[in-house]
Amino acid sequence: MSHKFDSTNERPWLTQNHKNSKERSVQLGKEAIDYLLHNQLGVTLQSIADTTKKLDPQGSGIHSNTVRTNEELYALYKQHSLTYKQKKSSRTIQQLPSNNQESIDYRRLMKNRNINQIQAKYMKMSKKELVQRLLQAEQYIAENNRTWVAQHFETFK
Repeated sequence: MSHKFDSTNERPWLTQNHKNSKERSVQLGKEAIDYLLHNQLGVTLQSIADTTKKLDPQGSGIHSNTVRTNEELYALYKQHSLTYKQKKSSRTIQQLPSNNQESIDYRRLMKNRNINQIQAKYMKMSKKELVQRLLQAEQYIAENNRTWVAQHFETFK
């Protein structure tokens, strides 16, 4: 007994069902993102999924993977998600060299710098970048202390 399945069968009821489901997902996703932004909550894939369950009259909501697979929702997510932007920037920013003090010339730093501007610059950095920067500063200080002590003892001889 051989059955032939024709995969080219058109199923108009199925395509209409998919279309309705997609429209519902987009609508719920947009409402969830607007709700999260209005309440100043983080826009993440999971928060969108959880919020849609609260906003959905049926109570089912949408899955976080639905946001990823739907182009329109994913574009909205990328536009409004801080975690996505941080993740993207941490991938694209090159790591600071760990033992290369030449990348930052600490001798050129001035005491009367604009602290607010420097603080804003550091707030934009990731944890890894800040740790690398701190390690560079510590290495620079340790090297300068060693050379200063050596010079200091040379003057007493």
